[in-house]
Amino acid sequence: MATHRSLRRHPGLRWFNIPLFVASIAGTAVIVALALGFYTWWAFAISGVVGIVLGVPLGIWVTNAIKRADSAWPPERLG
Repeated sequence: MATHRSLRRHPGLRWFNIPLFVASIAGTAVIVALALGFYTWWAFAISGVVGIVLGVPLGIWVTNAIKRADSAWPPERLG
């Protein structure tokens, strides 16, 4: 089974950052929706989608930025 090359390298940091960002953004969106008076299940569904759409790329970007900024990180493992 072929896996994406970025997942084979060191998935630990990426597997930590992506759920962290998804949950944080989705939670913020839920709080904003509830504060604005949207109490239907649509508020939760849209907040979840917003969390996934914004959180996954942001989690990947932050992971790569951490790896690039760390001078001890091996250059062949950037990605």
